[in-house]
Amino acid sequence: MKGFCFTVDDNIWCLKELSQGNYESIFSHPYLAVYKRLHERFGVKVQLNLFYEENGFDLSQMTARFRVEWEDNADWLKLSYHALHHDITSYENVTYKTMYEECAKTNREIIRFAGEASLAKSTTIHFCKCSGEGISALKECGYEGLLGLYGTQEQLRISYGLSEEACKRLQGGELLKVNGVWHLGIDIVLNRFCTQEILKMLDALKTHEVVSVMIHEQFFYPHYRSYQADFEEKLAKTFEKLLTFGYESRFAEEIFLNK
Repeated sequence: MKGFCFTVDDNIWCLKELSQGNYESIFSHPYLAVYKRLHERFGVKVQLNLFYEENGFDLSQMTARFRVEWEDNADWLKLSYHALHHDITSYENVTYKTMYEECAKTNREIIRFAGEASLAKSTTIHFCKCSGEGISALKECGYEGLLGLYGTQEQLRISYGLSEEACKRLQGGELLKVNGVWHLGIDIVLNRFCTQEILKMLDALKTHEVVSVMIHEQFFYPHYRSYQADFEEKLAKTFEKLLTFGYESRFAEEIFLNK
């Protein structure tokens, strides 16, 4: 069966609020409640890629009182390292040591507050730029695959230092394993388009074996400058369309495992 992958970048605001607020459940938080509803409606699996720190809060301060609940939902909700913080614009020249330390401490905190079952085996690095040393460090930390952006047919984008040929193949919907790490192209960044544009784009992708879509956490929040009031509706329409085309929601690591 064809598979689709859904990931969310830049997550940390919801974790700060869970730690500092009076929540009875992770799904009492309105942001995470969205994903619970979408999972119940469409069977969608959700991966949240995390910043380690932002605006005076870091993952070492994340409450562990919801650990059992995270573990109980790890079959459809996983967490991963994304970047140290929002203001890092590229890991293109990152050293092995720096990447390993950042990734390892993020993974340790995820396991502490959410359990090992919640830790994903793939991720997207902030801005999809990472040196070869950095990718080796990610692999050592347990990440078996990377999701990235490879541009359009009109304009190629080189991500993760791959060759132009490899990027063109990924852009066309292939999955590639390079130096022991799987790569999958992200087809649509959902916060960049209105719902009708997304549905048309999905029409053009329906022959692909795998479709990957993603969004960013901040677009859920009304105080964010580019807030999207239709955040949940946009996701629901996207997943509904993908199911209509015969796709089944899978984590990226499940897709890689089947190759």
